[in-house]
Amino acid sequence: MLRSLFLLAALGLASGPALAQASNDYGSAYSRFALGQRYDFSTSQAEAMGLAGVAIRSGIYNGLANPALGADQSLTTFTASAGVRGVRSTDAADATSEATAGDLGLVQLGIPLYPGRTGLTLAYRPYSRVDYRAAEEGEIAIDGDEPTPYRANLEGQGGLQRLSIGIGTRIGDVLTVGASAEALVGTVEYLQRTEFPEGGSAFLETRESLSTRMYGFTGTFGAAASLRNLGREADALTLSAAFTLPTKLNASRSSLLGANLDRDTLSTQSDGDVTVPLTARGGISYQYSPKFLVATDVVYEPWQDFESDFAFGGYDASGASDLRSRWRVGAGLEWVPGGGERNASYFQRVNYRLGAYTETGFMSPEAQDVMTYALTGGLSLPTRVAGARVDLGFEVGTRGETEGVLVRDRFWRGTFTFNFGERWFIRRRLG
Repeated sequence: MLRSLFLLAALGLASGPALAQASNDYGSAYSRFALGQRYDFSTSQAEAMGLAGVAIRSGIYNGLANPALGADQSLTTFTASAGVRGVRSTDAADATSEATAGDLGLVQLGIPLYPGRTGLTLAYRPYSRVDYRAAEEGEIAIDGDEPTPYRANLEGQGGLQRLSIGIGTRIGDVLTVGASAEALVGTVEYLQRTEFPEGGSAFLETRESLSTRMYGFTGTFGAAASLRNLGREADALTLSAAFTLPTKLNASRSSLLGANLDRDTLSTQSDGDVTVPLTARGGISYQYSPKFLVATDVVYEPWQDFESDFAFGGYDASGASDLRSRWRVGAGLEWVPGGGERNASYFQRVNYRLGAYTETGFMSPEAQDVMTYALTGGLSLPTRVAGARVDLGFEVGTRGETEGVLVRDRFWRGTFTFNFGERWFIRRRLG
């Protein structure tokens, strides 16, 4: 058994960069790196417009990318979002796998403390997600013995969730500012089961399970400035920026190692810290008329500053790292044929959206770039219930290449978001 445990440790559960021989059958193999695949939900409107939500101001949607946008609230709003996603992965050997899964996108409540001037926002949404299953095959020799074939079955699940409370307020006619307090909490779990298919092998099947629980707090600060009546009457140009501070998460890792997780198992637990880098966002939007809106933004995260007392995918506890800066650039447009006319036909009151984005992945296995290119779109459908809209969105794209140690993901995602808003806390007047 000791030789099996030694082999398992030599293979390395969390930090191995090889992906080309991995046959993934659940989610993206790239979610193996650091704390998992990043999620940047702002609003369902922004998701359909190339994720460009930093500078979009709206009385209906309360953008989470920038807490300053909460100042525009005039209605008490509730938003809930869910989706279904799929990925088809292909490696350099042309081996493919497919998977489909559902997910929860967002639960949000917005309360206008002073309608049109100051608003409060509470939200729950994912920060990162780990969801992969893969297999790697190879040979290993110890103490000059004949090489022994092995198959390492790798699994990962979990991620971090973000809970936030923010406030935005208007200063004058041009500027709005805001801040939010955020809690990051979650668990990342890795499981590696190593098999030795040849009969008579001196090695036993071994398993290692690593479960890392993390929690911590951070804050986001933002501002938005809008200039109106620039090129035409009632148009608006908005410049916006927001920064989420880096934070150190408290972490506790439990490790189970043995030939069977139910018996003959070595169990350890240790405490440490995990440092998450800052996030910087900047964007521009232009409301040409009630019918047309265009927006673009940029997101930056220096994941080379990620630090941890524990090993994660692409990061060795000694400090060796395959992580790099993450950049995302997105843009999109929205068209409402009927503008703000209440008597327009149903399809003229539908919001039609289209966008695209590109992203430099924060992982760089063996110094290879991992690029993402995606197309987004969607519809916002009015309902018979006053103040309620149903948003349908889609996203399709590719991530990575089938070169070197990389795999190519072809992914898609469909979303359903319910938005509801009405006036609360109306002071009745007597006399």
